[in-house]
Amino acid sequence: MDPTAKYLFEYLRNVLYHPSRAKLIISDLPEGFRELGEGLMFFTKCINEIRTFTKALAAGDLNVKFPSYDNEMAAPLKTLHSTLKHLSWQTQQVASGDYSQKVDYLGDFADAFNSMTRQLDERRRRIMEEIEISRQKTVALQQCNDLFETVTKENSQWLVVIERETNKWLFFNYPVIKLLQTEELIPPLKEWLDKKAAESGTESDLDYSELELAHEQYTQYFTVMQRPVVWRESPSVVFMLTDDSKRREFMKELEYAANYDSLTKLFNRDYGMRLLNRWLAAKETFALCFADMDNLKYVNDKYGHLEGDKYINLVSSLLKLFSPDITVCRIGGDEFMLLELGWTKEDSEEQLEALRNRLIRKGESSECPYYTSMSYGVVEVTPQNIMSASELLAIADERMYQYKRAHKMGRA
Repeated sequence: MDPTAKYLFEYLRNVLYHPSRAKLIISDLPEGFRELGEGLMFFTKCINEIRTFTKALAAGDLNVKFPSYDNEMAAPLKTLHSTLKHLSWQTQQVASGDYSQKVDYLGDFADAFNSMTRQLDERRRRIMEEIEISRQKTVALQQCNDLFETVTKENSQWLVVIERETNKWLFFNYPVIKLLQTEELIPPLKEWLDKKAAESGTESDLDYSELELAHEQYTQYFTVMQRPVVWRESPSVVFMLTDDSKRREFMKELEYAANYDSLTKLFNRDYGMRLLNRWLAAKETFALCFADMDNLKYVNDKYGHLEGDKYINLVSSLLKLFSPDITVCRIGGDEFMLLELGWTKEDSEEQLEALRNRLIRKGESSECPYYTSMSYGVVEVTPQNIMSASELLAIADERMYQYKRAHKMGRA
């Protein structure tokens, strides 16, 4: 065998089986073999990066550093890494009680995973139904007890008895007496109660409604229970008003937490997925955009998470400038989903590129000590679409990674 060929063959053998002994000195090669030698050294770099990357994935390290952008052999592994990372996130969501998570792209594992979440969701639904039945029974019993106690003695709820024919107030308890000292509330309260009394039928069933009383600085909410009665031989209606303001505020807080990201005030992943599935079911035409921040880990590590949060909010603010009607959702630490009715893939990419350039210029200014950028992928969805939300997101995610690879993923 030719000595140069033997030398190169031995080098390749060591690359595969004894990496630590793999040495190739370009200057030792004849002139005609040096370009081949340089190519083999690049091949060796790619093989070593893939070896390191796959070893870390096999050990469960999903925070392993990606191979270099020019290592095209590693592209499928990067996609696998993204899939495993997203699956890990979905598992965490299930552990925290979100049983709406679905896996559509992992064969038998997807079937087992989806079956597990369906069973967990069904079990939760049965428990919630039992709780609701118990709650309804408890509420009904409590309301009956409250009515009896209110009629017989004073309590903290508002109690008013109005004669049906004359709208005369026959009785009201102490809390209402205190209320009547607040002149701004007398006309709206009296008008509302008189109207409800006039509309009341003669059936003895309880009726429930809601009342809002606007003060100068806040609004008070009441649950109103009414029932026809005979009060001192006069056909009347008894009203019991329960202040529901604190519960209303609590429900608003819960609704906000269920739909919004606490850091950016953008919509969260749950809201975004519900909207995406609603548009798919309605056969809407829209653009689905997946955006991923560049350099966030570097910013967090070097400047701290407070600065990282500023970076996240900077990107969030820019994404909201996409269009007046854009829906922007933060679906992960550095990932965002944008939904816009009527937009094409080309127009969306043009707008995202403009926003990306603005973000880069922001990072190049003197007030920002680090590089700022983002990568994105866009899918145009039409009424003819047959893919699921997860499949569309996977395509947008892959296009985002293609874009990121093409643009070197930013710099520190």
